[in-house]
Amino acid sequence: MVGTTLREIRERIEQLASDGGEYYIVCGRSGERPVPVAGKRFPSREAAVDAVKATEQYRAALRRYDPQLPFYDPVVCQEGQGSAADPAPPAPSAAEPVAGRSRSTDATGGGRQPLIGFCHDVSGAVFEALSARDHAAAESAIMDTYLAAAEAVTDPDALCLVLLESMATELERHLTPSERVGVLEAAARALSPVQAAVAEDPVEASLEHLHSLSLISEYGVVRRPLDADGGNAWVVYLRGYAMESSERRFPTLPIGIDLLRRTVDEEGSVKAGADAGRCAPLGVSEASALGDDDWRLVLTTDAAADGLICVEEGSES
Repeated sequence: MVGTTLREIRERIEQLASDGGEYYIVCGRSGERPVPVAGKRFPSREAAVDAVKATEQYRAALRRYDPQLPFYDPVVCQEGQGSAADPAPPAPSAAEPVAGRSRSTDATGGGRQPLIGFCHDVSGAVFEALSARDHAAAESAIMDTYLAAAEAVTDPDALCLVLLESMATELERHLTPSERVGVLEAAARALSPVQAAVAEDPVEASLEHLHSLSLISEYGVVRRPLDADGGNAWVVYLRGYAMESSERRFPTLPIGIDLLRRTVDEEGSVKAGADAGRCAPLGVSEASALGDDDWRLVLTTDAAADGLICVEEGSES
């Protein structure tokens, strides 16, 4: 199972890593820190070199199912060294939001590598979480659904989206709501860490990031108080969602997992400094289809809200 393979590789990297290490790994071309070594430090150059090899194995395992997965050129860098081996800070890329950027993007345009990379970071993390929780039936169902759907795909760049769509369908079908939350939180912790500003709105930040990847073409969001206890609701309008959605069913998986990585810490609690304005996990409580690929969602801090994988029109999770 791919999840077991990915989990074992990550465990190897965890064994090599050290919080106080001065070595780290970046892509020599872009300066990005690739999953699964993003945020990791290593105590010696030898350990970091071993982690580079493990990173290549991790990504090769994912590439078996989608040859469009971006290639990185991982190199070892040492903290505080001014040598040529230490890359200069990278210029802003399409994977990160840029101040003043327009909120209208052609999702079918060129430069889809950041979106493909994000989709596979998410799918790899979910496969790991399923393996760790012994959800073998769900993992097998995802792969069966994906491989069957992939045969009809004519655009190779769309395979990553088909994988996430298959994942959303089978997670909804095979796992209970509490199991789904556990898998998503574990997967979110395995993604590249996000250093959020204290006053940053998690929903706004997540939507801007997903827009920068061209997962959504346009968005609008309004935050409002939900109750006297400090809860909040966000009314979100999305246009041009890249994932396949029917007239009634909206796959929210990439939105849900990106929200969780911004708001939930290693223990499943609200991150210190995260402006979630809540004491319960965010969820999608309402969904309305407005037209082709256009949706209105309501996200709330209601403890009963679910909807972080799929939501149906008219549903109140």
